[in-house]
Amino acid sequence: MNNGIQKELLDDIYGHLKEILGEKGLKLFQRKVEEKNLSTVPEIVFEIASQMEEIYGTKGAYSLLRELGRSVARDLMKNHPKEEWEEIFEKGLNIMGFAQGVKKEPNRACICQCIFYPQFLEPRQLEPIKHPVCWIGWGFVEGFMKALTGAIGVRWKERDFQTQQCWFEIVNL
Repeated sequence: MNNGIQKELLDDIYGHLKEILGEKGLKLFQRKVEEKNLSTVPEIVFEIASQMEEIYGTKGAYSLLRELGRSVARDLMKNHPKEEWEEIFEKGLNIMGFAQGVKKEPNRACICQCIFYPQFLEPRQLEPIKHPVCWIGWGFVEGFMKALTGAIGVRWKERDFQTQQCWFEIVNL
């Protein structure tokens, strides 16, 4: 199932990027991925986020990539039965590099051991959510939490550096 979800995730990400950038823009992104010989989904996701920041600026990339994460979540849920959503949520986060595990509590959710912070952000002296890559994960969490809990949204809360956990508050009315 992981290879199928991996392909589905990349196809969805590229499909939504094509909507944002157009076909020529998408081909430019794909060419950069090939030139850099990036082969893992987390490397590709980080490259996409970095390139989006160059094109749209930090805040523009935050907004676009959060919506990209929500859109990919919606697509996955649309293409899979509701009984599989929790599993797809966890596998999707894992494949993209955002979590080795997930914790859910009544009013918050946690992604555990995201590879982006120690491998990509910390070496650049960036705090959590201070790079657009984090916003893809945030949007993905938000998309699923809206469907799974009926929330109206998800708000970033904090990163527990000791346990390597990023917490999000589930926003209800």
